[in-house]
Amino acid sequence: MFQKLSAKGGESFVIVDLYHHLYELLSTDSRVLALLGIAPEDKDSLSKQIIKQRKLAQLSDVAKPLLSFYATSGKRDTDNPFLLTSFFRFDVITPGDIRLAHQIANHLFYLLDGKSLSMNGIEGLDTYVVSQQESDTGHSSAYCFTLITKFTLQVC
Repeated sequence: MFQKLSAKGGESFVIVDLYHHLYELLSTDSRVLALLGIAPEDKDSLSKQIIKQRKLAQLSDVAKPLLSFYATSGKRDTDNPFLLTSFFRFDVITPGDIRLAHQIANHLFYLLDGKSLSMNGIEGLDTYVVSQQESDTGHSSAYCFTLITKFTLQVC
């Protein structure tokens, strides 16, 4: 999405770094883990239930809640090339449990909306949830609730 940028600590792919930062945030949050039914030491479940990509396994086989997140678009500010905006989609998928999906989505809203996060080489990382909606999974046994989050990054 974005080319390499010179940032503190050397060259960096900012959006790729953001993927890793978000995964770290989600995979270490005790409430997210509890809602997903993951023990903190269960690395196998972490990688299967918190997914850094759009394409998922067969949704007809969803037995545990899943959290998929991925960048959907982004751009540089035309007046300030060090200001980047990126939109991430967070899909909360449950095996038909609407209430649980809403609980997870509410906690994601709490974690991400109106927050200033920090990341290596990034001076400011402001986040806002700009949209929330139910999304179609194409499978009657899987329910999906989606949050679209805007990240604004100031690269040092």
